[in-house]
Amino acid sequence: MSCMKEKVDVCVIGAGHAGCEAALACARLGLETVIFTVSIDSVALMPCNPNIGGTSKGHLVREIDALGGEMGKNIDKTFIQSKMLNKSKGPAVHSLRAQADKADYSREMRKVLENQEYLTLKQAEVCEILAEDYKDETFVGKRITGVKTFTGTIYECQAVILCTGTYLKARCLCGEAITYTGPNGLQPANYLTDSLKSLGIEMRRFKTGTPARMDKRSLDFRKMEEQFGDEKVVPFSFTTNPEDVQIDQVSCWLTYTNEETHEIIRNNLDRSPIYAGIIEGTGPRYCPSIEDKVVKFADKERHQVFIEPEGLHTNEMYVGGMSSSLPEDVQLSMYRTVPGLEHCKIVRNAYAIEYDCIDSRQLYPSLEFKNIRGLFSGGQFNGSSGYEEAAAQGLIAGINASMSIQGRNPIILDRSQAYIGVLIDDLVTKENREPYRMMTSRAEYRLLLRQDNADLRLRQIGYEAGLVSEELYKDCLSKMEQIEQEIDRLKNTIIGASRENQDFLVSHGSSALKTAASLSELMCRPELSYEVLSAIDPMRKSLPDDVIEQVEIEIKYEGYIERQLKQVEHYKKMEKKKIPADIDYNDIGSLRLEARQKLIAYKPLSVGQASRISGVSPADISVLLVYLEHYKKLGRLDQKI
Repeated sequence: MSCMKEKVDVCVIGAGHAGCEAALACARLGLETVIFTVSIDSVALMPCNPNIGGTSKGHLVREIDALGGEMGKNIDKTFIQSKMLNKSKGPAVHSLRAQADKADYSREMRKVLENQEYLTLKQAEVCEILAEDYKDETFVGKRITGVKTFTGTIYECQAVILCTGTYLKARCLCGEAITYTGPNGLQPANYLTDSLKSLGIEMRRFKTGTPARMDKRSLDFRKMEEQFGDEKVVPFSFTTNPEDVQIDQVSCWLTYTNEETHEIIRNNLDRSPIYAGIIEGTGPRYCPSIEDKVVKFADKERHQVFIEPEGLHTNEMYVGGMSSSLPEDVQLSMYRTVPGLEHCKIVRNAYAIEYDCIDSRQLYPSLEFKNIRGLFSGGQFNGSSGYEEAAAQGLIAGINASMSIQGRNPIILDRSQAYIGVLIDDLVTKENREPYRMMTSRAEYRLLLRQDNADLRLRQIGYEAGLVSEELYKDCLSKMEQIEQEIDRLKNTIIGASRENQDFLVSHGSSALKTAASLSELMCRPELSYEVLSAIDPMRKSLPDDVIEQVEIEIKYEGYIERQLKQVEHYKKMEKKKIPADIDYNDIGSLRLEARQKLIAYKPLSVGQASRISGVSPADISVLLVYLEHYKKLGRLDQKI
């Protein structure tokens, strides 16, 4: 039987948050790209929570934007409430979070895809990855040649990016009821797993879940605490005009579970697929179901429940904090014990979903498979959770698939450059036994990796990749210059101990001066800010808010920042010690057996990466360093090592 053939540069499988970023990156870099989805209506679908950002996740969205991605721009167009979290804490953990209108978010992203040059959106199920045997001086394995759809059409290409999300052999569980569907009742992808296994890719089974959706008209908001958005909205995208996002916002609501709720759950645990052993996949530790919370935190008398609107044009309300896979009758009884939900009507039942994904240690930090040239992977398929984590990986996979085709070096962000670097490094070097979730505590250098300075950290990389315009890059350089000049001015502007200045300081709860001080020294006092000091700053210039923000943070946290920069310097030395691709760890007799096995399996690119592999001890790293030094003296390694 003859089959139809198409020829493109890149095939992206899946049009969720990872797939959208991957496909847009490839197309914007001039590559003919096709993005496949089982349903055109599911582009950038938000099957779980109706928000973008949050603690550490907001950092990821800002970094995606700084590199030239789309997520930040899209949420700025479609949010209905916005809030900067953790404002009472230091700037390292400030994180932007926005409630989205789910339908608008998906619709706007689809519009972007449909109007992107070199990009074709195609509704079709890819059932087979096509590859051929390949070897060169440093590689023996397979090389991508294309993909095959369920209808038999073959798309010949140079790179494939897997962004299948939670669709591979997906099944949803609600008590004893099991439906073989993807999220939101969409068609699963049942054929691709076998093709991946035939290519030698190791698969695993994970699960996640989502809470019920309620009819707004059945809820009593008088019994809940109203949650408002910020009075002044900060946009996600550095290119969004702040004035354009000052909109009338929709409220969210806070309520709590209670002992009655918990008792119903405990009495019905035997009917939960999680505890009855029906679910095969491993669930996320940091986003547990309400059943898990009640069992694992038995001492807690209540748990927070956030009631969040799904959009402006629907009555569906998301019940955040109460994901579940209990049967429908138990769900209704459980939810109706919560204040404000006594007469609730469920529009969509809560459910758990399990799906096939990979152990991401099979990937290089570029997100290319180690044994298959031209095959890249991003998103929940890599064993992560969350829209933001998915989009970040999709962007990097898309960039590096393009770099590979264009004969350019991959872009690999390290742990000192970006939360994206932390995310990917954790995925490819650590054994993640449950869906990985980004958290600020995972970033060793989080004072440097703030959400407010993502453009200063990453714009140049986005520009060099080709996703950031020269105009935007020049704007960033100008911003850097303004920050540097203003910090220098403040350090060199001296304020004397005059009576007028002393009265000013005392009136603001600050101690009087014993001698003259610079404005930067005064700004280091917690009670004084750039804005407050403007009253005694005769040479103050008119500067944009984002420049002032950077000036203030750089001055107030200068000592801490310098300390982290020194830590980064030590880290960089380890990262610069590259490990050649053809090294034979069996030749290193002093390595422990476990370390040798792990190093052979992971193929780390640097000594730094090797040091983060579970099972490789500091002693093993010392042995490796001695061996590499010996190797270098024999002239078998690059002299930089």
